[in-house]
Amino acid sequence: MNDPTISRRLVLQQLASLGVLGALGTLRAGPLAAAASTEPAQTVAGVSGKVIRRRDGDYELWRQAMVWHDSKPDRYPDLMVQATSTQDVIAAVKYAAQNALRVAVRSGGHNSNGPSLRDGGMLIDVSAMSDIAIDEKTQVASIQPGVRSSQLVGAALEKGLSFPVPHCPSVGMSGFTMGGGIGWNYAQHGGFATFSIVGAEIVTAAGQLVKTDAQTRPDLFWALRGMGPGFFGVVTRLYLQLYPVPVSMMASSYILPLDDLPTVTSTLDSIREKNEMERVELLVLLLHHPDAPPEAPAADAKICFVTAFAFEDSVEQATAALAPFARSALGSKSAVKIENQQYSYEQLYETYFSLEDPGGRMARYAVDNVLTDEGGKTLEALAGHFRHGAPTRDTHVLAAFNMQVRTRPDSCISWNADTYLGCYAIWDDPAEDERNFAWVNDAIPLMDPFAVGHYVNEVEGRGHPDRFRQCFTDENWQRLQQLRAKYDPNGVFHHYLGHS
Repeated sequence: MNDPTISRRLVLQQLASLGVLGALGTLRAGPLAAAASTEPAQTVAGVSGKVIRRRDGDYELWRQAMVWHDSKPDRYPDLMVQATSTQDVIAAVKYAAQNALRVAVRSGGHNSNGPSLRDGGMLIDVSAMSDIAIDEKTQVASIQPGVRSSQLVGAALEKGLSFPVPHCPSVGMSGFTMGGGIGWNYAQHGGFATFSIVGAEIVTAAGQLVKTDAQTRPDLFWALRGMGPGFFGVVTRLYLQLYPVPVSMMASSYILPLDDLPTVTSTLDSIREKNEMERVELLVLLLHHPDAPPEAPAADAKICFVTAFAFEDSVEQATAALAPFARSALGSKSAVKIENQQYSYEQLYETYFSLEDPGGRMARYAVDNVLTDEGGKTLEALAGHFRHGAPTRDTHVLAAFNMQVRTRPDSCISWNADTYLGCYAIWDDPAEDERNFAWVNDAIPLMDPFAVGHYVNEVEGRGHPDRFRQCFTDENWQRLQQLRAKYDPNGVFHHYLGHS
């Protein structure tokens, strides 16, 4: 079965029969590896997990399972290895090096570009490696690369701890943190989750297992923290700094017509200028009103959805942090508002990212972004493009204000920035691919004039491979290439899409 347009329904049915998919929770996490569910094919020496080759009858089912969403790229690795242990990874990398097979790595498969699927070579799937151990004394989590956001949340909460996890519960923690990572409670922990990586175990291109942290191989540690899908090794374990669970997680949300966007941006600027916002996560979305009828005029169908999340040490402090929003024009002009709503991490996921919500359902995706210090101006520059050109009801623009990202000497993250702003085209019909990619492409010149840089996990590298380079300063990009030459001199690992 080699038809790349095979329906999603058939794929899911077949994967379920193979044991890849199970209950709803597994579906939300995407197709996890199921190496233990079938007798492994011993076709790569030293690998105990399943090996799938292009000649195998179930190859296409497994290939499509490597990407969580429905934008399955027409790229075909020669074989896929379902690693269940570090030893599997070592053996697979050595086999690839000996047989001139360039390696790509998959942990969660959420990246919209599908970078783990490449033409030829070997794909190493580490999603079945999902062990978690937490040292309560140091408050450090030791996790394997297949751990998902919701799994880490659950394990950490049992110890009274938390982590700035992805907003979507099924995202793999490895790719998320290595590429930067914008998650819950970002402002309090440096803006990017990658800054909370305190160490890692990595299989190098030579098939050696090495450790890295700020003192041990600091150059590798520097690249690990922010390089994302172009990294030249396989992470088999991450060490993440955890933090006490906020006593109070409280949110206030406001819905205003898109015509009121200037009021929204000026009000947020004023609030942030006059108030301490270190523990406030501030999201603004331009959305299609979910209840608007198809015939509704654009002015009525498009809205601004503003949510301020406070992560504080008491209910009183959280209430005080959100009070300026209630007193502002957001509170007085909102068509709908819900203020001072208390949440747990589980409730945040259930409320904001159910399967039916735009950011959490399986569909086709195209995404690009800017990191900027002018979030309000960028939103206003995109407003008309969104109002009149958004190709589907799920297409949206998201701005995460108040990130407070600052460059660090032990991370290749290259920018100081206040706001992340991303444009998300989401659709179902492959016949609509061109229209949706065109909308994202046309958004790029509207938002780029305000950019100080880009977030490497969410650039549209399929059509714009140079966007990956633009995620770093020239100096950091050159240093990354030098480190690639040092740690992977024979080019065992794939570079970014379009750069191999």
